[in-house]
Amino acid sequence: MADFDPDATQAAPVRAVGRGIVAELDAAGFAGAEEVGRGGFGVVYRCLQRSLGRIVAIKVLTSDLDPENRERFLREGYAMGGLSGHPNIVNILQVGVTDTGRPYIVMHYHPRDSLAVQIRREGPLPWPEAISIGVKLAGALETAHRTGTLHRDIKPANILLTDYGEPQLTDFGIAHIAGGYETATGGFTGSLAFTAPEVLNGESPTARSDVYGLGATIFSLIAGRAAFERKTGEELVAQFVRISSQPVPDLRAQGIPDGVCTVIERAMATNPAARPASAEEFGHELQAAQRHIGLRSDAMALAPLETAQTTETHRSESGADGYRRIRYEGPDSGRRLWVEPTQQLQPDPHPSGPPLWPPTGPPPWPPAGGPGSIGESRKGRRAVLTALALVVALVLAGGGYLVLRETTGPGTAGPTVQDAGASPSVDPTAAWRPVADARVARQQTATTVADGTIWVFGGLDDNGVSTQQEGYDPAIDTWKAGPDLPVPLNHAMAVTYNDEPVLIGGWKAEGQNLTAVDSDRVMAMRDGRWVDLPPLNAPRAAGAAAVVGDKIVVAGGQANGQLVATAEVFDGTKWTTVAPVPTPREHLAGVSDGTYFYAIGGRDLASDQNTAAVERFDPAAGTWTTLPAMPTPRGGLGAAFIDGRIVAVGGEEPTRVLSTVEAYDVVAGTWSQLPALRTPRHGMAVGAVGDTVYAVGGGIKPTHAESTAVSEALQLAPRKTQWAPAWRPLKDAPIARQQTATAVADGTIWVLGGLDNAGSTPKVEGNDPAIDTWKAGPDLPVPLNHAMAVEYGGELVILGGWVPKGPNLTGTTSDRVLALRNGKWVDLAPMNEPRAAGAAAVVGDRIVVAGGQADGELVATTEVFDGTKWTTVSDIPTPREHLAAVSDGTYFYAIGGRDLASDQNTAAVERYDPAADTWTTLPAMPTPRGGLGAAFIDGRIVAVGGEQPTKVLSTVEAYDVASGTWSPLPPMPTGAHGMSVATVGHTVYAIGGALRPTHAESTATAQALDFW
Repeated sequence: MADFDPDATQAAPVRAVGRGIVAELDAAGFAGAEEVGRGGFGVVYRCLQRSLGRIVAIKVLTSDLDPENRERFLREGYAMGGLSGHPNIVNILQVGVTDTGRPYIVMHYHPRDSLAVQIRREGPLPWPEAISIGVKLAGALETAHRTGTLHRDIKPANILLTDYGEPQLTDFGIAHIAGGYETATGGFTGSLAFTAPEVLNGESPTARSDVYGLGATIFSLIAGRAAFERKTGEELVAQFVRISSQPVPDLRAQGIPDGVCTVIERAMATNPAARPASAEEFGHELQAAQRHIGLRSDAMALAPLETAQTTETHRSESGADGYRRIRYEGPDSGRRLWVEPTQQLQPDPHPSGPPLWPPTGPPPWPPAGGPGSIGESRKGRRAVLTALALVVALVLAGGGYLVLRETTGPGTAGPTVQDAGASPSVDPTAAWRPVADARVARQQTATTVADGTIWVFGGLDDNGVSTQQEGYDPAIDTWKAGPDLPVPLNHAMAVTYNDEPVLIGGWKAEGQNLTAVDSDRVMAMRDGRWVDLPPLNAPRAAGAAAVVGDKIVVAGGQANGQLVATAEVFDGTKWTTVAPVPTPREHLAGVSDGTYFYAIGGRDLASDQNTAAVERFDPAAGTWTTLPAMPTPRGGLGAAFIDGRIVAVGGEEPTRVLSTVEAYDVVAGTWSQLPALRTPRHGMAVGAVGDTVYAVGGGIKPTHAESTAVSEALQLAPRKTQWAPAWRPLKDAPIARQQTATAVADGTIWVLGGLDNAGSTPKVEGNDPAIDTWKAGPDLPVPLNHAMAVEYGGELVILGGWVPKGPNLTGTTSDRVLALRNGKWVDLAPMNEPRAAGAAAVVGDRIVVAGGQADGELVATTEVFDGTKWTTVSDIPTPREHLAAVSDGTYFYAIGGRDLASDQNTAAVERYDPAADTWTTLPAMPTPRGGLGAAFIDGRIVAVGGEQPTKVLSTVEAYDVASGTWSPLPPMPTGAHGMSVATVGHTVYAIGGALRPTHAESTATAQALDFW
């Protein structure tokens, strides 16, 4: 439940509490207070609420108990209490005062902690999960805004996770609440990395400022870091420049769909007017992005504003801007709010009606020097400029130079700063970059990551065996010292267990003999000192350890010149010897993904006997599994687990040390090459924090000849999903048919019309892939085949196709466009030209249609629908029909097709940009084909099936949009053409189609290819 501020240091561990507060809380009915976190204005304790027998979190004011602080603190409780009914806002259970007059706020305890802690420990979230969280929090934020409350400090640290993984917004400790006061005191409030530019410039926060904070938070959940993160004191200046004058870093290169990126970038626009006008609008944009990429749209919980009782139109003093004053009932009963043209809620400047707050009541609105006043604006501006001036002075003292450019006027970001000496940012996975060297050159250290710090213990320095403990904080690129070890140790193991660094085994030196004693000792760093835990059953050095769930697993190593084959598991009380590692070795590496322990590489007592073995231990089953071996056999390597991958770093061979870095994708079961270390080494400290792997120290010559203090880091791009080795069968569709139209709406794959074994059909059926069940929709007004379909504006839309006339299945080429609205098909504006066997997709807020045929001729024109009318735009470069199309949110892609016959197939892939009205030719498919289907998933176009003159195809190929390359995917078990192909979540679905060339035989077969 700890508060974590990326602009500060790290989350506070559970720590002892002074007897005073323990006694006060105990007297109030809360037993066993333990401190679990600190924020800017309160300390959070975990306690047992005796009356209900439940664990709760209690926030207690940290500052002096003067009346102003007391009132502000209590108002936070009242502010959150009024919002507690929302499922995504932390529930306030009680607001009270201890016997000694100390105010407190009681909340549900969240043992899963905040998203900031989760990201620090586990790395970035998958982008669909981050968008889902964003939708829910947008609803929470809009509920707060509707009651006149601005949060002002939205960040991952202020989003807690329930036991069921639901996000909840917390810490309204610096909120601005309708009535004209703030819950926090002091000048600048909020975390810089998530604060809107106009607020940094000293302007008053608005609802759009909170939208910026939520957008910046979603960015950080996906990227694993803030968009404009601060790393050092000097970096503060550059950070201010980025926030106020540079675009949001582009996530598209990491495979994030363009539509998602666009929504986030709009929320983080420098100009507030360019952002969504409300959190609700932002949430709806996120929902639309979910739907457009085939995801089920998450619901937004919004507290409704009831119908206005009275509406009065007013003019501002200048007469320039109108506003409406509306008296609402419901959650803001009795309070008048005035709505600016931007629809941002502000307190009524002429309030009436009873107050909503405690008898103390808020001060008059607006108070002198309060939010929105000239005094506060100047103070905020002075605070920012003073901070910038201080940092500028520090930079100048260090020999750098800065260029200041001042911008003025409302809505601007104030003074901007250009750092002429700043180094360019490094693209993820481009290369290792240097970071601050360790204080001591050493190797064969033990390493663990705790609370975002990489801790390095013992090892061999130039003087022999070391007792030193040092920690590297990558957030500020700085080293710090910890308590020395009780004894010098080398080749030990380390883990973080129950939030405590734990040191295991290793060698203790005797005189010049650095490997004299094999240790079984296990020590934990507790309250600033080392304490002994139960020893290992067997002493070992140069082994590997990792935490799996609530257990420590140890495997490999050597003792007395012999390999130790046994593995041991510690459950917090005792060590248990379990199944031995299949390949006994030492100088191996070990990591955990939370479920399994992985033993990687190592050697049989000498570097000319290295192994590439990778073996996985399941503590629940007590069994080992052999996995694909590393490409490079090696011992003395380091390893880290990050974003679903084991990253193996460095190592040693008989005559050289290695710079080799390889990654194993746990889900896909495949190895890949990563950029090599700048400094080859073995016996180094390796750890992962966020999306970055760090390598510290090590030996730069074989054996233990020469140690280094060099440290470097490699930022990994988010893991790209891998496809399953084979398609899986699904329940057959209710009807065997082909040449259907297909669209995904609200997570359902809709199949419309087509040709069944009796002819053309009007049937509409939907498959819910979550439960693999079919349902019927309203029949089309007329039978249609070879039509197109999209989801547009939340509605199913079917376009064009052939309407049969008697036995002629292609009797009339249709220009008709129909939308399913309120359970009925209604006509939209028809296309400018009729067409069948064309392709359609939604790009942004437009439908794009290309290709197809009419009257036996190819249709070369392209059309765009803006919701009202169709516009004919640039012709497709390669006219064809029976093509496929997809969208990535920015572009329309036309894939394959044919020139009226299957012996004239094309492999053409062309991209249309609606903004520029231009076509671009892309690398062709490996396999020319018409009658194919296509889907867009995780930055890839997946082309499925198709037809050639004498056969149908099971071929599946994927085009990576970022790299511009094609690759083969597992073929379909049942080849087909004219099928329905769609993406939902991380799966591509293929339904129905024809099993023979032309239209000879329809099928109901359904199959799916999963991407992990």
